[in-house]
Amino acid sequence: MNTKILPAGITSYDLWKTLAVVTMIIDHIGWSFFPDDLWWRAVGRYSFPIWFFLIGYARTRDLPLKLWIGAGVLIAANVALGLWVLPMNILVTVAVVRFILDPVMKLALKNRFYFWGVPVLMAVAAVPTGSLFEYGTSAVITAMFGYLVRHREELGNERLIFNFTIFALLAHIVLQQLSFGFLQEQFMVMIPGVGLVYLGLYYFKPITFEGLTRKIPRPGKALIQLCGRRTLEIYVVHLLIFRVAAFALGISGSVLFGWRWML
Repeated sequence: MNTKILPAGITSYDLWKTLAVVTMIIDHIGWSFFPDDLWWRAVGRYSFPIWFFLIGYARTRDLPLKLWIGAGVLIAANVALGLWVLPMNILVTVAVVRFILDPVMKLALKNRFYFWGVPVLMAVAAVPTGSLFEYGTSAVITAMFGYLVRHREELGNERLIFNFTIFALLAHIVLQQLSFGFLQEQFMVMIPGVGLVYLGLYYFKPITFEGLTRKIPRPGKALIQLCGRRTLEIYVVHLLIFRVAAFALGISGSVLFGWRWML
């Protein structure tokens, strides 16, 4: 999603986004082809925090044309395949978060009341707003986490950032459990994986791994960097393929152009 010159070597961004892409595809395989098997979705819960942490961590809040095109293509595909319009896909969520994050953080950093009041409000609003765009305002909480980690030296309050990390983790776990109703075994698979993701992101730094780049065969390097640097394209293309395949196989149970407003 970025046009700047990127390092030749594998970076921490590449590795984290590769993990996000892999777990996202696992999640969408489950949603598209095995809708009654929530094991796929439990593993898929690892993906969301990575995307929105990195959005919050980023210095820019660009809303490039290809983001809107991707979102529009997926909405149009849903209409054509007889699926739903709302909630709108996660690219719309990305646009919403990028648009509001800086004003939200300006308010949240005024004092401790706003610092905790804003994310609590976002958590409460996550369910109703989730009917409009995927993940709703819970995405803002994770982006706030990324923003705080990016600005940890300026803030100079490591304990506050750590406490917010715990809040963001718990909010994600609770909201996902409310959304999916995972069985105990599935819930116990989700928790440690999501916990490790949040812990790793808490220590995130932009790093280029020159040694790792030299050790990995060229095809492996190319695949990791593809996942790390073409995430928008991967998201749109794989969803289109999965949804067309599910429609063709009769799994979606939808009728061509028999779309509805709500999922």
